[in-house]
Amino acid sequence: MSYALRRDVRYRRLFDEAVVIRQEESEVLGLNLVGTRVLELVEQGRSVAEMLDVLRGEFEVAPATLAADVAEFLRELVAAGVIAPLDGAEATP
Repeated sequence: MSYALRRDVRYRRLFDEAVVIRQEESEVLGLNLVGTRVLELVEQGRSVAEMLDVLRGEFEVAPATLAADVAEFLRELVAAGVIAPLDGAEATP
C-alpha cells in the first residue's frame, strides 16, 4: 500500500523535525525526526514495505516494533487529514 500527501498539505523540515500545515483546516502539526522521515518517504511515493526497508537502515529498532509503529503513525496521519491511501483502501498498512 502507498499513500500520498493531501492536496492542501504543506510541510517544511526544520533540522530533525517538520512543521506540517493543513491549509484547508488552518491547522499546524509538529513531527519528530522519525515522523518527518516517514512523511518524506510518503512524499517520495514509497510503499509501506519500502518505507520499512529504508527506516530499518536508518534507525535501530526491532522490525516488528518498527512495522507496528509505522502502521499506527500512518493511521494517525490519515485520521488527521495529512495523507490519503492511493488505492482508496482503508488506512491499514
